[in-house]
Amino acid sequence: MTLYLDVIWFLNFCIDYVLISLTAYVLKRNASKKRILLASLLASSYVFLVIFPELMLFSQPVMKFILSIFIMIVAFGFKRFKFVMKNIAMFYFVSFVTGGGIFGLHYFMQSDAVIMNGVITTKSSGMGDPISWLFVVAGVPLLWYFSKKRVDDISVEKMDSNSLVKVNIQIDQISLSANGLIDTGNKLYDPISKMPVMILDMNKHGHSFPEIIQTAAKDVLAMNTDDNEHPWLNRLRIVPYRAVGHQQFLACIKPDSVEIEKDGVSVASPQCLIGLSWTVLSSEGQFDAIVHPKMYLQHVQAS
Repeated sequence: MTLYLDVIWFLNFCIDYVLISLTAYVLKRNASKKRILLASLLASSYVFLVIFPELMLFSQPVMKFILSIFIMIVAFGFKRFKFVMKNIAMFYFVSFVTGGGIFGLHYFMQSDAVIMNGVITTKSSGMGDPISWLFVVAGVPLLWYFSKKRVDDISVEKMDSNSLVKVNIQIDQISLSANGLIDTGNKLYDPISKMPVMILDMNKHGHSFPEIIQTAAKDVLAMNTDDNEHPWLNRLRIVPYRAVGHQQFLACIKPDSVEIEKDGVSVASPQCLIGLSWTVLSSEGQFDAIVHPKMYLQHVQAS
């Protein structure tokens, strides 16, 4: 059987480059392309062990692990031992996920096994199974993209789950309960009272408000104020905010109290305003309120 070592090496080099790049992405390492290329060259040189029997010592698990240490040091440098071990652990994790994905996809779609005289045999050539090569060449980039997206999703879900709270709002005789997201990027304040402004999704909670307040939430400047005897009008505030190049106005209402509950602990929010928005805040329905960080983080810092 003829082995096309140059082809096998190049395939391994490409795979190693993808795996090390994905490791760098997951761990947010600022590795240069040159370092990743050098690390990929070192990793792919392992295939030459098949033509040098005296180097078969490196096929032992301990030697493979030592080689992995050098690969990660070449790729990301050495800061401390824990830093290197974290890189190695993620490199193996990425390798197992990607390799397992290709293996599972190939054997789900194809089988090159045949039965001859009651014995299972496989077809192979010096360059390997063409179907397997096709799956490797096409599958590694696809699985890299899939893994990258899943890592992003996990990061976002983790961030969201850590920032989700229960918000209990009391306005006059009306009690509202909403799922809130503490958004550290929310810097909206009432310019007059300097109170922080949280945002409430009126698509879900609008029915709890009087009609005149619902109208104000849709277009605060076009609101009909003929019904000036309504008690909630005294609670109404207009807060300006800037959105993508132009100024807008948000109808807000002053609640009697707001309590924020997280991990079973309920805290009273400082005085705030509730912005009434008809824009859907979460397309997946994870939350229906955006909580100003000052409403909760101030309590966390104090405690």
